[in-house]
Amino acid sequence: MRGGALLVVVLLLLPAAAPGWGGLHAQVTPETPRLLGTEVPHGLGVYAVEFGALGGDGRGVAFTWTGGLPAGPDAGLRLRGGFGEGAGGEDAGFGGIDVWRRLTNPTDGLPVDLLWTTGAGVSVGEWTLISVPVGVTAGVSLAGGSVWLNPYVHAGVVFDYQTGDEAPEDDFEVGVATDLGVHVSFDRSRRFVLSAAAGLGDRQAVALGVVVKP
Repeated sequence: MRGGALLVVVLLLLPAAAPGWGGLHAQVTPETPRLLGTEVPHGLGVYAVEFGALGGDGRGVAFTWTGGLPAGPDAGLRLRGGFGEGAGGEDAGFGGIDVWRRLTNPTDGLPVDLLWTTGAGVSVGEWTLISVPVGVTAGVSLAGGSVWLNPYVHAGVVFDYQTGDEAPEDDFEVGVATDLGVHVSFDRSRRFVLSAAAGLGDRQAVALGVVVKP
């Protein structure tokens, strides 16, 4: 519990630790890619990210901490944070939270699993971008021997609010969010899970990383 609490604090402070914090001039999308398959690996995740939704933004790093909720195994919570090259080539920092709940369990007749997802994220720069995503993830779980795959697709919308003296004129926008992704593990206990996702449409981004279960 102490280790998890420490990671929570670190993730919440990540935006403040972004390079050039004193002079950020741009944002990155704080919630994209969603990286939420229908079976979300628990533990610490580290990802290389290529941001591309805001025009001119680029590479960055994202960190996640995933755990359960008192509601049981059908609900979960994840903290995320990181930094990257924002629009215009300037440094940007972000942080946020993801929450999900299982809607269906796979059956022999319908092997597809569904999750309802939401959350909130903040990206800080010369102005502030606040994003609230809402969507549904559909995927399947495939296992054979020690190999496990969880390919999925996520679809939803993101409500953006931009504030600050230098914010764009359109302070409130609604965008379409679509992700394609996969979780892959080669050990039965799934202590190490490779994760890759691509955000499409209005929320373009690509991420590749690993989740390590403590």
